[in-house]
Amino acid sequence: MTVKQAYVGIDLDTSGGSVATAIIAAIEEDNEGVIVEDFSVYKKVKVPGKLVLNRETVEENLGADFEMDQLHLVMSSYFGFITDWDEEHLTIEWENAE
Repeated sequence: MTVKQAYVGIDLDTSGGSVATAIIAAIEEDNEGVIVEDFSVYKKVKVPGKLVLNRETVEENLGADFEMDQLHLVMSSYFGFITDWDEEHLTIEWENAE
């Protein structure tokens, strides 16, 4: 029997400009199987099973300092459970993700 792994992810407001672009690039860099869907006013970024967003990777892509609290300004929603969020990274996954 094949088990289909559910996607987790975030929706980013495109008015976030370079910050939203850097977050997407960081997610693509630090996760496998990333899918980005463009809905013009927002971008849906989804990853099978578990999404990790690292502050350091965002900063590398942004070329500037980034604090994880800034994510609140561009993240309009998320799907999955936030299992870890501190000043260094964010993790979103389903409770039973393996």
